[in-house]
Amino acid sequence: MIEKWYDSLPENEKLSLREEDYNAMEERLWHKISQAKTTSRPTFELTKTTARWISVAAAVLLPILVFTFWQPATPLEIVHNSSDDTVRVDLPDGSIIQLLRGGSLSYASDFSQRKVSLEGSAIFDITRDPLRPFRVLHGKMTTQVLGTQFLIKDTDNEQSEVIVYSGKVQVSQTCHDTSLAQRLFSRIEANELTLTSNHRAVFNKKRETLQATIVEKPKPVLLDKALLAQVRFQAIDLPKLANKLSKIYELDIRVTPTHYNTTFTGDLDNLTLFEQLDLICAVTATRYVIHDRQISIL
Repeated sequence: MIEKWYDSLPENEKLSLREEDYNAMEERLWHKISQAKTTSRPTFELTKTTARWISVAAAVLLPILVFTFWQPATPLEIVHNSSDDTVRVDLPDGSIIQLLRGGSLSYASDFSQRKVSLEGSAIFDITRDPLRPFRVLHGKMTTQVLGTQFLIKDTDNEQSEVIVYSGKVQVSQTCHDTSLAQRLFSRIEANELTLTSNHRAVFNKKRETLQATIVEKPKPVLLDKALLAQVRFQAIDLPKLANKLSKIYELDIRVTPTHYNTTFTGDLDNLTLFEQLDLICAVTATRYVIHDRQISIL
């Protein structure tokens, strides 16, 4: 709403602000607020510039305050798991949440917005609804999905994770440390990631960084019996083998051109993906690296 209002202004009325302008404006705003709390009425002169700043701030803040404080109170449902077992929460839209030990979940009783707030860890099985995305607010992150299975893991003070089992998930980092004036008058681009199966987002709480990578133990996603049965290989080209693994795990696995003609012979039965890659690299005298969500055999 604020951004639409600001964009609608004529170009000659838009504000060109530097960082020090933002800080100075915020100081003036808070100064006016603190003056309003006193019983006396200080006498002062308003310059044209100061008057304009106050009128602009009032025009923006007034609809926000009206919208915020005129909203009727909505009852909240709060679930806390103080036991050692997982607590199942059935939501009105058919979604299921498995709340892990020590976790807390809260949401509006009418559940009209398909939005929940989470503290701790939980496993989500979300009912698909393309017209109404499901949102989870947790710490400084927001996870949005249409319909999928994922885990939000928050077990320590170092980091929290979003692990995707199936479907597609959007994870964004909430910006809490931006100044008031910047939030009002600037376009703040949130750090947002789109994750699919066997991907995870890791948020470092101390550095406040959000990064995407691959889960520690990828699971087969494509349950093609014929493809999964092919675990013993005789002189198969590495690019062809990498393509098979990519389909099974829905991951980006590539081979550098220098190894296009390298072949692998061996048995990959009963091995996890990374165990398979370790064996492939040992046999072919290669190595693999993980960058972001891509695996490269070098």
